[in-house]
Amino acid sequence: MPQAIFKFEKLLAEETKNHQDRLCSKEKDMESPINLFKTPKGQTQYYAAYDAALELWPVPHESRFVTTPYGQTHVISCGPENAFPLVLLHAGQASSTMWFPNIADLSRNFHVLALDTPGEPGKSVPTRHNDSRHDCAAWLEGVMDELGIPRAHVMGLSRGGWLALNLALHAPNRLERIVLLSPAAVFVALNSFFSAVAQAVMRVPTRFVSKVALNSWVARGFVVNPVFADQFMTGLQNWNWNVNTSGYAGVMPCTFSDEELRQIHHEVLLLIGDQDRLNPPKVLERARQTILHLEAEIIPQAGHFLNMEQPGSVNARILKFLTEI
Repeated sequence: MPQAIFKFEKLLAEETKNHQDRLCSKEKDMESPINLFKTPKGQTQYYAAYDAALELWPVPHESRFVTTPYGQTHVISCGPENAFPLVLLHAGQASSTMWFPNIADLSRNFHVLALDTPGEPGKSVPTRHNDSRHDCAAWLEGVMDELGIPRAHVMGLSRGGWLALNLALHAPNRLERIVLLSPAAVFVALNSFFSAVAQAVMRVPTRFVSKVALNSWVARGFVVNPVFADQFMTGLQNWNWNVNTSGYAGVMPCTFSDEELRQIHHEVLLLIGDQDRLNPPKVLERARQTILHLEAEIIPQAGHFLNMEQPGSVNARILKFLTEI
């Protein structure tokens, strides 16, 4: 009997050690950076283009990294540190540099914190994928915790708008007011136009195809700032589109149900360009039927990147919404 107990204890000790080794290995894997660029050279080229685009910001700003269970998140901050925080979430593949036409106006009244979303071109370095809506919200909460922000206004464009509303559903106490600019998939499913553009860039990520993709998101005749355009196209060209079938190292935006949208009790501003191919007019109708405290407008002569195309009217409308009592 004692010998049997000894053998059992030995087996238990071995299994415990093996389990601990597996846990350590898993934790080590989770802590390992996930490089989502095709090559080190491509990453270097992209970072150079990113830095050049960040020079477009007309106000002093600070870049830093904060650590969450999902990796290192790159944060660009500006504006008075004692002012109420405003968190900015960029469009897919665009990075935080895309806010250059808006940042001067926004940072006068708010402590602005622009986040590079992990799993997309930018400077954030993920250690695990955001594979669920819960992950997306937990990542944002983790960043806000590290920044010491219990509550903030949150503004997002396209996929960033989806992330903002997703956070509102998972952690409503973390948001004050919400600004949705051309939100992707929030009210209507991603359409065939989006799929066609995404597939073209993933299958033929040449300079020409990337330029056509970028121009397809803006209003007819609008010329995207060449410095930002270079960064955007360099990101598309050098991104590892094989991370999964959608090209994202994380969950794709999905349409929220009526029940979910009715749970949003925050004040919400929704702005959509009149030439936005992802948000047809029926988006406003559904938004007004489901979100209780909503202000919604169509911005003339603007496509999906309305913050760049009509910065004057967009900035004024955002500031009016965020500062009115």
